Amino acid sequence: MARRNIRITLIILLLSVGLQPKGYCQLFFPEDMINVKGQVIDEITKENIGYVQVLIMRIRGGTMTDASGKFSIQADPVDTLTFKSLNYKDKKVPVSEIFNTENGLTKISLSPIRILLDQVEVQGSGPKVNMNGIPVGKSVSVPVELRSDYFASKPKTLTVLTKPLSFMSYYLSKDEKEKRGALSAIHSEKDWQILSLVYNKDVIQKISGFEGEPLEDFMLYCNAFNGLPINASTYDVEKRIRELIVEYIEKKSKEKPPKL
Repeated sequence: MARRNIRITLIILLLSVGLQPKGYCQLFFPEDMINVKGQVIDEITKENIGYVQVLIMRIRGGTMTDASGKFSIQADPVDTLTFKSLNYKDKKVPVSEIFNTENGLTKISLSPIRILLDQVEVQGSGPKVNMNGIPVGKSVSVPVELRSDYFASKPKTLTVLTKPLSFMSYYLSKDEKEKRGALSAIHSEKDWQILSLVYNKDVIQKISGFEGEPLEDFMLYCNAFNGLPINASTYDVEKRIRELIVEYIEKKSKEKPPKL
């Protein structure tokens, strides 16, 4: 009876051992840990990425890169490092790939996240609102250096009664005269630049057919008597030059030939 019980017990033990599933377990020891170093860079610009999270998910811990993207962490050779940073895709790199690099400091490149936005049309109109409740003054095109010390614009005649000293200084002061002269020259130069787009030597030569000295002489005549406005059109210029040609030829015909 005792032997039978022993046999039954042995059979049960053998069956229980045979039916037990096999399990595998990776053991980690402190002496196996290695120091892993590297540097994180942008995949496109190749610039260093600072303050990237370097994680070992096995231990739920890790470190962070410095401002230049460099990091150093203790890890097991079978671990995998996970790199996380804002605006970049997460990346997992086995420790073996980093540790076995023979080129010095291993470069870990992260891919930036690109988000395509739909086209946005922005339109704006109207004056800028002054939140302080102070009226917004009109802009002045006159340079600060050429503004009058007394009046914002040419004073009216009645101003001599209300502000006689300022009125006299405006017209008699040497500085005020020089400012007005410089401002007048600036306006004349701007006016000429606009008019010269449709009125110039090439245009006059094409319409008149003059060349050489006659062209130069007719140019002087046109400059003295053209009377064209600043905003004259091509049609206005052509019409006026044809009128001046008639006047010029008539004037030349009345001039007495020089005595020999």
